[in-house]
Amino acid sequence: MSRTDSKTHLRRRFRVRPLLLRFVVSALALALTAIIVPNVYMTGEYRILSWLVISAVFGLLVAFVKPLIQLLLLPFIFVSYGLVVVLINTCVLWLLDLIFPTRFQVESLIWALVAGAVSGALVGLLENVLGLAPPIVEDESLELREEIDRRALNVVEKTALAVTSDGTAPSEDMATEPDPDWPEEVKP
Repeated sequence: MSRTDSKTHLRRRFRVRPLLLRFVVSALALALTAIIVPNVYMTGEYRILSWLVISAVFGLLVAFVKPLIQLLLLPFIFVSYGLVVVLINTCVLWLLDLIFPTRFQVESLIWALVAGAVSGALVGLLENVLGLAPPIVEDESLELREEIDRRALNVVEKTALAVTSDGTAPSEDMATEPDPDWPEEVKP
């Protein structure tokens, strides 16, 4: 692999813009969580600077620690219908409280649970609004579309397609074409 190929491969695989947008999303979610939840505080002399540093660490925790905890607790996530994710968000906020004890404070476990639910909902909402979350169903590939177009429709499919498209019965020439894949005793 040549040097230019490796650079373009790296550019395709590692994009900086979504990473920066995720940090912005986590910073906004953390700030809104501190505003919304009553007993979660960001304190300090330089509020904007401390908010940026705390948000950067929160973004790193969400990017690296949260997926590891989710991987370890994956069976419990399925069993609890995703409620364990709130506990994971609570753990991330408690870690943030341990890292910055004078700048970020969560008063009790109950408020940490509320803050975990709020921050998780805000991160999910902001990621979906900004288009950072992958779609649930990806677009079909070009190869699949070509394969579908290449295959011939059988009589039943042609009839169903004709009836559903305009509500009329198919013409006689459409109904008399035998499908080569059908057994001889079933062919019309």
